[in-house]
Amino acid sequence: MTSLENLGPARRGSSVVEMVRVLDEDSRLRASLSQDSLELATAQALAPLMTVKPGRWSYELDQSEQRGHLGLLVLEGLLARHMSLGDLGSVEFIGPCALIRPWGRRRPFPHATEVRWEVLAEARLAVLDSDFALRVDAWPELVGALLERATERADSLLLHSALRQTVRVEDRLLLALWHFAGQWGEPTPEGRKLNVPKLTGAVLATIVGARRQSVSKALGQLADRQAIRRFPDGCWELIGPPPQAARLETGKRASDHVQLLHDNIAPQRRGSPSGHSHHDLPASLQRR
Repeated sequence: MTSLENLGPARRGSSVVEMVRVLDEDSRLRASLSQDSLELATAQALAPLMTVKPGRWSYELDQSEQRGHLGLLVLEGLLARHMSLGDLGSVEFIGPCALIRPWGRRRPFPHATEVRWEVLAEARLAVLDSDFALRVDAWPELVGALLERATERADSLLLHSALRQTVRVEDRLLLALWHFAGQWGEPTPEGRKLNVPKLTGAVLATIVGARRQSVSKALGQLADRQAIRRFPDGCWELIGPPPQAARLETGKRASDHVQLLHDNIAPQRRGSPSGHSHHDLPASLQRR
């Protein structure tokens, strides 16, 4: 992170705002520019830095602030976007390099759907506001690279939809875990570690469209055949090679594709603060 001493302070109202050099933080954005323009663009591409602690989170802008605002660029951390429609729900995980626009918006079912954001691991976000957009208007390739991030998120959601077509919950889970590990994991001697400590059985059930009990059983089966391992900090290790699509059993049972949120939140109504516990997992995973 670049210090204010290096950049000079920016002021918003009467307070000093910490700024960040976006291209120093995001190597993929740097790669979208030619070497000739890189130095000047790096100096110009400054954005306010926001640090958000884990927990429920919201970020609202009025209509005037939204004009010309490109969004928030995730530099570090992990977030989740939850959407519910009655008892139906889904969750999207968002990590480094993603561009998000988390303020209020019109929805297809404005009175029935609810969207909430959660920070799972402390996040650093660059605020690509209208001032930032004006500073980088000489480099349209930067804006194009940022728009590509929206396509990547859409592709990820399509993959989540596709994995629900596999009949076995065990296969769905392994595909989802490997997908996340490819985005936010690191290699290990035995496979790949997924550094997402709050990826619990209840959350996984929402992702793969299965009941929590089925997910708990499938996690146990994956652990028993040494395809996954859970660390004491809650992170996962995926062991061996990723699953081969040709070996997956697919089907079109609609009941396999819907996750009922009340399966996950029922324990909350009985007084559980989180809706799940360490004891929800099979014994083979609790020992890890």
